[in-house]
Amino acid sequence: MGKDIQNMNVDKKFNFNFEVGEPKQKNNIVVFFLSSKEHTNDDLLSFPYAMKNNLAEVQEVNEKGSIGNLKLSNKSDKKLLVLGSEILIGNKLKQDRVVDETVIIPENSTTTLRVSCCEKNRWSPAVSENISLSQTLLFSKARTNNADDIYNSKYNKADQFRVWEDIDEKFEEDETRSFTNSIEEIYKKRRNNVEEIVKYFSPGEDDIGVVLGIGSRLVSMDIFSSNKHLTDYLPRLIRSVALDSFKKTGYKTFLKTKDVYKFLRLVEHSDKRIYNCKTESLGDYLRFNDRFVTGAVLTLERKTIHFYASVKELSTPPDYKSKVA
Repeated sequence: MGKDIQNMNVDKKFNFNFEVGEPKQKNNIVVFFLSSKEHTNDDLLSFPYAMKNNLAEVQEVNEKGSIGNLKLSNKSDKKLLVLGSEILIGNKLKQDRVVDETVIIPENSTTTLRVSCCEKNRWSPAVSENISLSQTLLFSKARTNNADDIYNSKYNKADQFRVWEDIDEKFEEDETRSFTNSIEEIYKKRRNNVEEIVKYFSPGEDDIGVVLGIGSRLVSMDIFSSNKHLTDYLPRLIRSVALDSFKKTGYKTFLKTKDVYKFLRLVEHSDKRIYNCKTESLGDYLRFNDRFVTGAVLTLERKTIHFYASVKELSTPPDYKSKVA
């Protein structure tokens, strides 16, 4: 799809133009890299880079605070890419938050960032200037549910109660304890095992996207406008999936490239809606959803900036035929 899913047409059809690499596996985590020979100049800053270099500032919207909103200032002269499911942590905030959906923030501007709480037992005044991005995105199951809820929401908003339910379920599953129910504690507990997986995978210079699987089940697909952004976000994407189901295993996955093409066909056959950004952020969304897949494409000036798709759990997708596979 090089730069063509990349071109989202008014008829809501995708033009996928990329090569699917052979599967690579570490423990039970499986990676397919997606490559394109079409290279574009992408001068958007990634959120991790901007936060690390003090080019972005995040704070509560006011002294009272609002669970579902934060104030984000882009202090650079470049547009800022903030990925859905990025987690903001630290005592500068009244509680940790997770970004609802991928957004593009204009250069030298301040906007309201839509977020959800991912630390439900804390609502405290700022006790320090400590704030940072977590090294992981929200775990993949909750990421899928957020996309599903945003599609079905009248206000294009994640369901806060479902976010809390997903996190509570994850704490029970992992037998992890946290006084404030901060999702960050789950990553800390699993860090050593997860980082062993992260270090194993590295994208090639033509890679712009990645499909991730657990065992012999596909989980998610993320495609970016440049190799640079894939490289920036790949570790966080892998952590998101590894946190959902980490197992050391010697079993080889049954997943093949044809399964990725089936995934793409499911996206093509799903229900779709186009939304024009009417907020302080930039770009247009095409959101898609049905019983089998969910996700969204964010485009700017007809170029895809971020494509995210997820396979819903416990679904048995139809076997759509295609010349590709």
